[in-house]
Amino acid sequence: MKRALLCILLLLPGLATAATLEGGYLPETPSSSEVLIKSALLPGLGQIEQGRTGRGAIWAGGATVLALATFHSHMEYRSAAQDYNNAEDRYRSAIAEGDADAALAQFSRMKHHNELAEDRYGTRRLLEITLLTWWAGNLVDAWLFEDGDAAEGHAALPGRIEPVLLRGEAAGLAWTLDF
Repeated sequence: MKRALLCILLLLPGLATAATLEGGYLPETPSSSEVLIKSALLPGLGQIEQGRTGRGAIWAGGATVLALATFHSHMEYRSAAQDYNNAEDRYRSAIAEGDADAALAQFSRMKHHNELAEDRYGTRRLLEITLLTWWAGNLVDAWLFEDGDAAEGHAALPGRIEPVLLRGEAAGLAWTLDF
């Protein structure tokens, strides 16, 4: 199921482009409100509607990766919290039975699982905030792209993005601003 959803999201830009070119015409540029609504529902969809399929694919792919990572982190947190609860139950049982050594061992496990659960909770929160920031950035990108610029094929933001080599070893992207 996850692979099918990922394949659909990755193929979405190509399908949008194929549907546009199939009739032999380019549709009207959508209004800013339509673009914002579509980008709010699914990041990147507004950009694809504007004809910026590459940028739309980046927004959609990034949101998909962040959503899947957030879900995975949530499941890891739930597992750690359940492990903590199980250790706590065993600790209470050892106390009720009067077994001090077992209680001490379970208390140590409780402490470990509590730290692990707190760490995974923090990771989940960070991913949630990152996902929301990504979603908001998608909306800002869709909003800043003016309708008049769609026909010319450039964004309303100044500058350009180009590949660069970092220290001769790693490749990266540089955003150069033109004023």
